[in-house]
Amino acid sequence: MPSTRTSRGLTHDERSAFERDGFLAIDQLLAEEDLQPIEAEYAALLDRLVSEQHAAGQLSGRFEDLSFAERYARVIGERPDLHCFFNISLPLINGPVEEARYHLNAGPSVFGLLRHPKVLDLVEDLIGGEIYCSPVQQMRMKPPAACVEGDLQGHSNIGATTWHQDIVALLPDADETEQVTVWLAISEATEENGCLLSVPGSHRDGPQVHCSNDELASEPHVPTRLMEGRPAVSLPVKRGGLVLFHKMNLHCALPNRSQCLRWSMDLRYHPIGQGSGRPAFPGFVARSRKNPASEARDPEAWAAAWEAARQAIVSGRYPDRIFEDRRWNDAAVC
Repeated sequence: MPSTRTSRGLTHDERSAFERDGFLAIDQLLAEEDLQPIEAEYAALLDRLVSEQHAAGQLSGRFEDLSFAERYARVIGERPDLHCFFNISLPLINGPVEEARYHLNAGPSVFGLLRHPKVLDLVEDLIGGEIYCSPVQQMRMKPPAACVEGDLQGHSNIGATTWHQDIVALLPDADETEQVTVWLAISEATEENGCLLSVPGSHRDGPQVHCSNDELASEPHVPTRLMEGRPAVSLPVKRGGLVLFHKMNLHCALPNRSQCLRWSMDLRYHPIGQGSGRPAFPGFVARSRKNPASEARDPEAWAAAWEAARQAIVSGRYPDRIFEDRRWNDAAVC
């Protein structure tokens, strides 16, 4: 069962549970005042995009009479390519990219959550006080499944998330990295609207076979038949709750069968000096007990670093692979 935060950091029992299972669900950590800035930032972002796209004749209306969730679903339904504007990482593409479809949101409220002391306190109890914020991060805004059509049904930021381990998309420089994922619920996560499922103890089994997805290259997955007989538990948490898990933990997310938006963020951290597995993208020092002056505190500088990475990739100046999508394939299985 998820625990509820009443004090700073993790208890001895919580750390033991994380080490045993490879994950730990915390029912509620952040308060309303912690989440309201991100909601305001995204409401403004959606309003700006709708205004721009409607003025350009790319949307059938402004949908101002709809709630944020309904408006977002309507926009994504008409213009699926706009979903990248809401993500907190650039699209995962190895090769040439289209500048018009290569965007992210690196807003100040996102930066604030990445550096939130309540989150970093938990991470510190797992990896120590020298914490690097990995750029391997995602915003997952999932409308009701009935609103999602075509390729987006298989996109883990919009539709269901297939079985996988987080190591699968990382380049080899992160093989030994002590990465921790913080899966943060902006809206309540339930079995109906698409909470996480995880296999207890799977982090001790090593990398699993992942098959690449020819339709959506950024979504390698463990085939369903390989998951047969593996007991999984669901991990519902309240709004402001989170799930911590190991990079080898086998997990997926259920489809959103509700009538509401399911909204979460993947935040990832590792000790300073270890490889992120995605060197094309910028991370930063989130906390350093040894050298506090090294901590990143300027959201504009962070946003500028992402724009510099974007321009390097769009222009072709960054020639290497962005992410891993075939390393764990097995022809006999896939």
